[in-house]
Amino acid sequence: MCEEDRFDAWRDVHSAAFDLIPSQPSRNFRARHRTWDLGSMAFQTVETDSLRFASLAEQSKRDPLDHWVVSLFVTGRCTIEGARVLLENIAGIPQLTSLADPFHGQVTAGKAHLLYIPRDTCRDTAHLLDAASITLLQDGMGGIFADYMLSLESRMPQLQQGDLSELVAATRALLLAAIAPSPDRLEEAGAMINHALLERARQCVQDNLQNPALDVNFILRGLGVSRSRLYRLFEASGGIMHYIQKRRLLAAHKVLADPLSGRRIFEVAEDFCFNDAAEFSRAFRREFAYSPSDVRANRQHPVADRAQGNPYAKDLTDLLKRMQS
Repeated sequence: MCEEDRFDAWRDVHSAAFDLIPSQPSRNFRARHRTWDLGSMAFQTVETDSLRFASLAEQSKRDPLDHWVVSLFVTGRCTIEGARVLLENIAGIPQLTSLADPFHGQVTAGKAHLLYIPRDTCRDTAHLLDAASITLLQDGMGGIFADYMLSLESRMPQLQQGDLSELVAATRALLLAAIAPSPDRLEEAGAMINHALLERARQCVQDNLQNPALDVNFILRGLGVSRSRLYRLFEASGGIMHYIQKRRLLAAHKVLADPLSGRRIFEVAEDFCFNDAAEFSRAFRREFAYSPSDVRANRQHPVADRAQGNPYAKDLTDLLKRMQS
């Protein structure tokens, strides 16, 4: 395809949903997409140069699609203006828009995920989605839906035809819980929501292992859920503070076992927010049944040590425990 035709081809791809206008000379335009047919929904990943867009209703074109679209920017940002609202949307926040509404806007160069939802898929709750058109889903449940959309890209290639109805049902339940949370909708989303919440909480812990401010309140602010719900999520892990300490100890173990690391034991303890080396050593021994100095002493020759009964790689249980995420 010649350079002059690239933008026209991109415009044709999206012509049923949007009218696209280049923000730069069209001969320099670069974009690509992957689109998956989910039966009663469609999921698309796009990477595009900057451009302007307008709904077909904005352009007074006939028969705009009666679909909603949820947009999640991985990189880049979007400005969208409707009849009564102007939104500035940055990466990581889902945005819901009805394609039947008049709107226009522009996007910077970047990557985004788009979820297209026909009205028939959510006809019984259409009034809720219509009321939320051209809004950002940025509370706690909106963040969970963002995590869910990010996970879809990697899972799409493994999906089988028989998985689609369950995927659509789960997506619908999560979206409704994000738009208009209620006890019934949260219960409908059920295990999917709890799993997403737990994974989001775990990621928050993992990203902040060296942050002294990491505690229950820190995670609550990030997730937007109640304290009791957070506690329930981590019951099987012995509680949230036990989980945080365990993750810190696993990370510290990795540093101590690294032959290239020059950190001393007390420095590693400080890095992972233990008050002193003695407290760190006691917690470390409770978790692994050997001391930090055992790890340090055996790290130079891991293959030989393992053959001789290295205390920190002596059986499969120990290995899997250190590998767990």
